[in-house]
Amino acid sequence: MPQFLSALGISKAFPGVQALKDVRLEIAAGEILAVVGENGAGKSTLMKILAGVFAPDEGAIEVHGQPVRLRTVKDAERLGIVLIHQELNPAGHLDVASNIFLGREPTWGGYLGFIDHRIYADAEAITHRLGLAASPRSLVQNLSIGQQQLVEIARALSMQSRLLILDEPTSSLTESETELLFNVLKELQQQNIGILYISHRLKEVELIADRVTVLRDGKNAGELQRGEIHHQRIVQLMVGRELKQFF
Repeated sequence: MPQFLSALGISKAFPGVQALKDVRLEIAAGEILAVVGENGAGKSTLMKILAGVFAPDEGAIEVHGQPVRLRTVKDAERLGIVLIHQELNPAGHLDVASNIFLGREPTWGGYLGFIDHRIYADAEAITHRLGLAASPRSLVQNLSIGQQQLVEIARALSMQSRLLILDEPTSSLTESETELLFNVLKELQQQNIGILYISHRLKEVELIADRVTVLRDGKNAGELQRGEIHHQRIVQLMVGRELKQFF
């Protein structure tokens, strides 16, 4: 399976903290890769580097085998890489369609810049694809957290995203919303979209991931293929030893 994105020897330090040291990560188109580790393992820093929020101190990032420089979030988005943060921050006073195309609204009328009402048809096509049971004219503040998350995914798809980075996506979801999200991710996988899935919920990782990359203390601690993804094995890699008891 050809690689979409490769992170090669990524290092990043902040004052007094070596957040990442020589980290490697690869993800193919249409793959769901889970990235796990204890708090402080470097997961969030790595994801922000891949999304253009931070620049690495050392290392390289390649897309389709070609070196790229992600100086800004816009640089990453232009390459089809979108990070959906754990803390959703939608424009609640706007409707679903306006959130999906925020900052990229189709307009008519020349310099007057009237918003083209075809935005609603375009939004509905994307939300239907995700199974979002809400009108494009619904105010986002009236939606559930799970529905707001689907709006964020719809926004990413409207930018022709090829890699979605999901940071703890189920932390505020109900069981039924989590099940819906997993169905959506499987559908996106079939459309050859890669998913980087960051979670502390190892049972979910067992259910959804094709492969797992484990970080420990800012370094690669191991990788598990689909048939090797088991709770105890993940925990062993996360903490660096076998645990006899779980609390």
